[in-house]
Amino acid sequence: MVVMVPLTLILLLIAWVVLKRLFPFKQKEIHLKIESNHQHNWKDIVVFITFGVTILLWLTDAVSGVNANVVAMLPIAVLCMAGVITKRDLEQLSWSILWMIAGAFALGVAMKESGLASHLIEAVPFASWSPLVVIIGSGLLCYLMANFISHTATAALFIPILAIAGSSMSDQLAAFGGVSTLLIGVSICSSVAMVLPISTPPNALADATGFIQQKYMMRIGLIMGCIGLLLGYVVLIFCGLNGVF
Repeated sequence: MVVMVPLTLILLLIAWVVLKRLFPFKQKEIHLKIESNHQHNWKDIVVFITFGVTILLWLTDAVSGVNANVVAMLPIAVLCMAGVITKRDLEQLSWSILWMIAGAFALGVAMKESGLASHLIEAVPFASWSPLVVIIGSGLLCYLMANFISHTATAALFIPILAIAGSSMSDQLAAFGGVSTLLIGVSICSSVAMVLPISTPPNALADATGFIQQKYMMRIGLIMGCIGLLLGYVVLIFCGLNGVF
């Protein structure tokens, strides 16, 4: 977070400038009237406390020793037991997206556990390639795929394979921060892919409003994707060379 939060803030600022330049806003005032029938009660306190504890446990996993997957189950258990989330709420979840993401995780694990990933890695002479080619090439491929499927699904598919590839050329990658640099690069590249609504849930939510045409989303997505890749690799390689990772 020390490295990536500043990068995220810079990208948000650049995105704001790009949006203002491409879509100048001429109206001087906007009047919003938002009405809500929500009544504040004890459930709000349960949500706030659960949210805070969950984030705290995620940030202190090295101290508490609690696995991130276990922590993720905490809000589900608490909110369901407290009645904040009901079976009707669960029915409204986008289960098709959840199954797609879970399927990508399962596919990645299956490839690793069955030995297929190792076989694929052995068939490609990664050890003879330049480490920069592997780091940048894998990131660009991941970026391309993440524009057409979910970010999480793409990362879940690539990371187990690249973890094995990285271990086979750990000596070459050592100068750039090791296998961590390779895997973090995949995470960065998948995160800046935002050309289509399916790329990421925020895009899907924005597209669902009906106010945004996909051609505009593609234009901004390509611009921010190129800028994100450039800045991401600068930060990634700088941190890798200086032993931050």
